[in-house]
Amino acid sequence: MRRRWKSLLAPLLAMAVGWWGVPWLVALPEELMRAPMSSTIYLARDGTPLRHLLDENGNRAAPPVAYAEMPEALVHALLAAEDKRFFSHGGIDLIAVARAGWDNARSGRIVSGASTIHQQLIKNTTPQSGKRTLWVKVVEALRARRLAMSWKREEVLAAYANRVSFGNLMTGVATAASGYFHKPLGDLTPAECALLAALPQSPARLNPFRNLEGVLPRQRRILDKMHELHWLSDEAHRVALDQKVVLQRFSGGFEAPHAIEMLRGEAKEGKVRTTLDAPLQQQVETIMAARLEMLKGRHVTHAAVVIIENATGEVRALAGSRDFFAKDGGQLNGAWAPHSPGSAMKPFTYLMAFERGATAASIVADLPVEFGTASGTYKPENFSLRSYGPMTYRYALGNSLNISAVRVLDSIGGAETLLPKLRELGLSTLNEDAAHYGLGLTIGNASVRLVELANAYACLARLGKYKRWTLRQEDGVAEERRLLGENESWLIADILSDNQAREMAFGGWSVLRLPFKCAVKTGTSSTFRDNWTVGYTPEFTVGVWAGNFDNTPMQDVSGVTGAGPIFKDVMLHLNERHAMSWYAMPKDIVRARIDPRTGRRLTLQSPPARVSREDFFVSGKLPPLAQAGDYDAKGRAILPREYAGWIGSGGNWLGDLVTTAETEARAVLKITNPIPGTVVILDPDIRNNGSRLLLQAVGGEKVKWSCETLELRSEGAHTFAILKPGRHEIEAREEAGGMRERTFVIVREE
Repeated sequence: MRRRWKSLLAPLLAMAVGWWGVPWLVALPEELMRAPMSSTIYLARDGTPLRHLLDENGNRAAPPVAYAEMPEALVHALLAAEDKRFFSHGGIDLIAVARAGWDNARSGRIVSGASTIHQQLIKNTTPQSGKRTLWVKVVEALRARRLAMSWKREEVLAAYANRVSFGNLMTGVATAASGYFHKPLGDLTPAECALLAALPQSPARLNPFRNLEGVLPRQRRILDKMHELHWLSDEAHRVALDQKVVLQRFSGGFEAPHAIEMLRGEAKEGKVRTTLDAPLQQQVETIMAARLEMLKGRHVTHAAVVIIENATGEVRALAGSRDFFAKDGGQLNGAWAPHSPGSAMKPFTYLMAFERGATAASIVADLPVEFGTASGTYKPENFSLRSYGPMTYRYALGNSLNISAVRVLDSIGGAETLLPKLRELGLSTLNEDAAHYGLGLTIGNASVRLVELANAYACLARLGKYKRWTLRQEDGVAEERRLLGENESWLIADILSDNQAREMAFGGWSVLRLPFKCAVKTGTSSTFRDNWTVGYTPEFTVGVWAGNFDNTPMQDVSGVTGAGPIFKDVMLHLNERHAMSWYAMPKDIVRARIDPRTGRRLTLQSPPARVSREDFFVSGKLPPLAQAGDYDAKGRAILPREYAGWIGSGGNWLGDLVTTAETEARAVLKITNPIPGTVVILDPDIRNNGSRLLLQAVGGEKVKWSCETLELRSEGAHTFAILKPGRHEIEAREEAGGMRERTFVIVREE
């Protein structure tokens, strides 16, 4: 008996050493010890997939999921398909090995296998080179044993589920659930779980997109096995077999392509949760496409929209073009490419003037003016090619008058004052010095990015508090710092939301008029290549650009007709989702009645005024009181001498409400446009080729114009010269007094 026990003990000891000891002599694959490789997936703020990139191996792999995140039906389906005794064997299923050996011996060929999930995981994480020899298989088996002794079963199953291929460039169960059903794991039904579990056996052959009917028999066998193992009840089994499998292919997605491209420049793996609102993004793209379709006949091919949530600085939507795949530059990003903002820059000039003591009632002379520069003279013109005389800052900004804005900027120190503030507000494209931009900076002679300009407006929306904008939720809520005065920012918001203040230029019922209070500003570049509408409520800031990426001009499309309708539709949609509010009046803001002709404050003790309006002021910064000497006997406001020519012109919209002092009423006739020697270059890209020249003079009454070599056209109170190449003398003559003045202009073709 002793000899028998010794003869049995040796083999038993050898088997024990081989089963529990030898596996520790082989190391687990290095790749298995690393976290599964995942390709970057960009998610909307609510977790909706926007775009799933391929990894360096050309596969799409979602970030790994833990065992606890896998639905029970999926766990059971994988075990029923691959390894039903997973929780009871030791990494190698000896029963399955014996069964496979018997089946293969009887058939004389390999008809079944016995690899466990442990073994498959070892194989999937071991670099394969050359033929799979017997030695290779033995090493894999030993590693499977070591894995079973080292890791918990749940860890092994999760590692397998995250690394196995499900075909169609999909690696891992989370990727497969999204790619085949466009669902998160937790929403899968037992029937869908069984279909996914059927695929790893042969992903190329069992391709449901090409041959769903070829996959269904294996799926049903898995469901039957789950029922047989009591993992599915009779009712659940019947329902799963009856369920029609509906595939919803998701090839990584391509939502918000321009926003995702902006984020791709940042090295990041795994999930990137963006700040984008997926339904809002889709609605913005729909609105933009519909409005651009209506503008096709006016040569407007692209647009861009940015929506920023003011409370956080997070970008809720960003569309960079009409269609990312459009052949006319769709991949260019209009939200990032710099363009000329036109008048959209003006609010910052007026705000800085308010900070320096000006008020909404301050008067600016909207009269022709020239400024000397290092390269010659600079003469701004209003969009309407007319001047408006005395304008309060409220009405000058509301009606977007160029001459007024330039004069206001000049009064606060020019570009040297404005440029540093614009840079502080995040306009990163302003790289030249102040002299390069000059006074034209306030009317948009410097190119800016839509998303950065929208964020500068968001600072206005926060009443002067600046936050950096972001597309990533991981960045958290940006720090806030004050860059602009609260009271002054409130005044700007009030002016930009004042429909009456912009009525002269935009009419009473333009697209800028919304059913709720909204601050809004338009901008159009001088050659109609770009137009903008940017505006805000306390909740959101919306910026819109419209134009052409080939830089060709649009056909008489301004901010109110191009970008404006897109802005309005977006704002209306936002209001449907989030009811808009408005700002409470700050405690330091007071009301006062003023005479808009002089900007002076009216009280009960003031002289009777034929015109008055109420406005808002910062406490302690009220305008001076009106005086008796401000008016003549008829109640007309007496303006400075510089207004004399304008008062006598057809452009005087105030009529008999204004005059000049009697001693200054009859000034010397002087031509203000064109000045002698003006050189005009006809440009086919400009409206009417730039051939219409407004003729202007001051100091005379009922001026009549003449030119022997040019056609002159009268349009209402204005006279235009229709230019052609050559040197042309133009004469202005006062009909009553006989005063004459001559000038000449030189016209060339580009």
